[in-house]
Parts: sequence; structure tokens; C-alpha cells
Amino acid sequence: MLKSIKVGMIGAGGWGENVLCAYQQNPYTEVAAIADLNAARAEEMAKKYKVPKVYSDYKEMIAKEKLDMASVATPDFLHREAVCYCFEAGLHVFLEKPVATTMEDCEAIAAAAKKSGKKFMTDYFMRFIPQFRDVKAAMERGELGEVVQGYARIDDAISVPEKMLRWSKDSSPVFFVMIHNIDAVRWIVGCEAVEVYAKQQKKKLVSMDIDTPDSVQALVTFENGATVLFDSNWILPRTFDGLNDQFVRIVGTKGAAYINLTNQGLQIYKPKFDGDFEHANRSTVYTNTMFHNHVTGCVERSVAHFADCILNDREPAITIKDGVEPTRIACAIQESLEKGIPIKL
Repeated sequence: MLKSIKVGMIGAGGWGENVLCAYQQNPYTEVAAIADLNAARAEEMAKKYKVPKVYSDYKEMIAKEKLDMASVATPDFLHREAVCYCFEAGLHVFLEKPVATTMEDCEAIAAAAKKSGKKFMTDYFMRFIPQFRDVKAAMERGELGEVVQGYARIDDAISVPEKMLRWSKDSSPVFFVMIHNIDAVRWIVGCEAVEVYAKQQKKKLVSMDIDTPDSVQALVTFENGATVLFDSNWILPRTFDGLNDQFVRIVGTKGAAYINLTNQGLQIYKPKFDGDFEHANRSTVYTNTMFHNHVTGCVERSVAHFADCILNDREPAITIKDGVEPTRIACAIQESLEKGIPIKL
């Protein structure tokens, strides 16, 4: 049985750094190398987190390093080739959400995972946030009864598509932010979606030559009859009090649950912000580096869970099916936007 896990990072962007930090502080994981097309960024991350090797080609990294697993944090629409290659090389794979942005890519990744027999988990880290876990537990105890309806909002500030992502025109609020709530609500409700009907607005970002929706609203019906309105935009003004806005309400026949992650109880008002992504409202559920620069929060929990599954030969809590189904719903939303009609799943 493995006593420690050698990790190869594929992608060292903004979120990749959070995951990299979580690996480096975990006593059972060690990042042996980073592969990223952006050599300067990879070198910066390697120096900051004391990673010994840097590659511009992940295939070369896999060939030269004795790795146990790969952590893939490339842009959403570029997952398939890298993930399938890692499985063919005999590596476990931890993949940032979503699995892919097409069902063809999703199914190819799922097939490769099953064929390899290696551990695979999509990082739907909302499941590791205590508030979401508490609502899931309340559902399982029967305290909410049967879900009747819900509302799930998650928005981003305009700095995300404008400055943080170089590839925002190749994505949308559906795949970049809404899909978090799609996964979390599907998990809480405990059954599959059967129909979606979606509307979008394209005004602000297209005026900035970023051809992607400003906002999307999607009414999703689940097989138990529950309807949930998923609501996302990524054009909140720079003066909004946080990088994102998240609120989920689940109403059942016996009770209701409200999750509000927008205001987490800490605002720091400085004379001015030093960076594009600084805000007065400080998020702590995702990452918090207070303790000797160690990451705490759902990122650390998600990484630690997957490492434990590898070391102790357990099945990850987020299954292959759990990874694929949110993309199935997101693709149906995209089809509804294109055709202007409800789509059956």
C-alpha cells in the first residue's frame, strides 16, 4: 500500500495554485512536478511551493517522473486529452470541475477512468462546505420532507471573465459558475434532472468583445417533480462587495433550508484595493491561509479526501456518474438556449 502520493500538476493557473498549496501541505501528498504551457507562471509556482521540476509538456512530465496521480487544472474545454492520457499512463486523476463541456468528452473521460481501474474524482468542492453538507444530512434525516422547489444563485464579479480568465469567450456562466450549484443541488435532492428550460442575456460582455452570455437562468425539473431555478451571471460590478455571490434555498414538504455564502461575516475596508480580485468581503469557506500559510476550507478537504481514497483504496464520495451528470444538465441548458425550447434529458 502506498504511504505517500507523488502528484504531477497539469495547469498552474489561479485555481490550480489553491490546489497545489493544498497538496504541498498534506502530509501524504507531494507535488513532484508542474506542467504548464505558461513557463513563467509554472516557474513562479514551483519556486513559491518548492516544486522541484517544471515542464511545458505534461506528456514529458509523465514520461520522466514517477508519479502516482495527476491533478488536472486546465481550462474546462481542454480536459479530455490530458485526462485520458493520464489514465492510459496508469495514474489516478483529480480533475477540476466540470469533467468537460460536451457529453462526448465526458463519456470519453468516464470510459477511460473505468478502463484504467484508477481512482477518479471531479473537484465539486461545494460538497465539502459544511453548510451544504448540513443540508444534505437534513435531507437524509427526512427533516425537509420531499423537495418541492428551490432557487440556486451563484454569480461572479466582472473581473472574472474580463481579467482572470484568458478563455472566458470559450466558456459561459453555466459551465464556469452555475455548474457548482447544479452539482450541489442534484446531490442534495438525490435524483436526476428530467427537463430544462433556459434563457440568457448577452449585452455587457459582447460590448467588450467577449462573446459569451452575461447571465443565464435555467428552470430544471427533477424526476421527483421538484423544480429548481438556477440563476447565474458573471457581470457583477467591480464595486460589488465580494468576488462572488452565492445563495441556495431548498423548500420541502416538511421544512426549508437556506444557504448564504455571500456575506460570511468578515469585511475589511482599506483605503484602496491593490489587485483586481480584492474585495471587502473576504471568503473563507474556499481557502483561508491564516495558519502558517496553510490552506483550510473546502479545497483542503477535497484534496485530502481524494488522497485518503488512494492510500486506503476507498471509492471517492464524488463518483464518475456524479462528475458526468452536471455536464449533462449543463449541455441541456446550452441546447435550450440555442433552440429556445424546453429540453428533455
